[in-house]
Amino acid sequence: MSVDPRFYQIVENVTVAWLAHHIGAKITGPSKGRKITGVAPFLMASDSDITFLALSSVHNAEAKLPSIVITTAGIAAELTNSTTCLIVENPRQAFAHALEALVIKKGNPAVLKDNFVNNSAAIHSQASIAPGVKVGAYSTVEAGVVIQQGVTVGANCHIGANAVLSYCHINDGVVIGPGTVIGNSGFGFEMNNDGVIRMPHIGVVRIGKGSGIGSNCAIDRGSLQDTVIESSVMIDNLCHIAHNVYIGKRVIMAGQCGVSGSVTIGCDVQIGGQVGIAQHVSIGEGAFLTARSGVTKDVSANMQVAGFPAIESGIFWRERAATRRLLKSLDKQQTHVSK
Repeated sequence: MSVDPRFYQIVENVTVAWLAHHIGAKITGPSKGRKITGVAPFLMASDSDITFLALSSVHNAEAKLPSIVITTAGIAAELTNSTTCLIVENPRQAFAHALEALVIKKGNPAVLKDNFVNNSAAIHSQASIAPGVKVGAYSTVEAGVVIQQGVTVGANCHIGANAVLSYCHINDGVVIGPGTVIGNSGFGFEMNNDGVIRMPHIGVVRIGKGSGIGSNCAIDRGSLQDTVIESSVMIDNLCHIAHNVYIGKRVIMAGQCGVSGSVTIGCDVQIGGQVGIAQHVSIGEGAFLTARSGVTKDVSANMQVAGFPAIESGIFWRERAATRRLLKSLDKQQTHVSK
């Protein structure tokens, strides 16, 4: 997978052998001299991409295997002889070190010496616009806004005061509330005896046409994939969207919701206030998540859920009613005994 050239670039002429030495890995397989040209998730990696595999359960024997994989000795034994493996004890931690060596922030002053702001755009004098930024026609950027290198903002957008935009592409007609931060690094790290190893996030955030993001929201850029919000999505104040999340068209999300990493939300889903969604969960199209639900498992299309852990709302309310009846019955029994 190619990194977004507006923000990142792959260091040239890095070979598998050099990278293995850099991360302290043992090499097995045929491609020691191959040059690495990209990084990608395991199931999306091409022949010259570096990836990692930490759990054998992720491996699908019928899928096309990537050529260069950072993994453990046990998992490497399950892969084909055509796969070059960089053997380590902790693949995720080693992959973080590999990303630090392979991917660097784009910063060529000769290319990024100017920004490209349409003459009809209204940019407050106290906004900060970095080189390489594009702002479309009739867009408004309020005081205190920071738009960092390479960001694109479409036409007819409104960026509220003190918002911070980095590593993102904003389509036409998007409204972003004051204080919102889009494109910051996601919450990914590894712990070891020496402290914290932060996982580099080299994806971006993409927001579709006509979407609205409320005030004081945080939308993290992807780790290896992008965080994507499709068109006509309405997100209320104080919501957090973690890395690699996909939100389909016309989703409505009320305030104070939290969406964990790698969640997929289908089109036309409605999400009540203070809903929390666990990582890697999939929400089907047209589902309704009742306020304060804690969603820990996949939700089918057009299903309504409630409670924590969230279950089908009809079952949830019947259980609550049965609990109330039971408590009333116990109260009557205790009252009768006391008399």
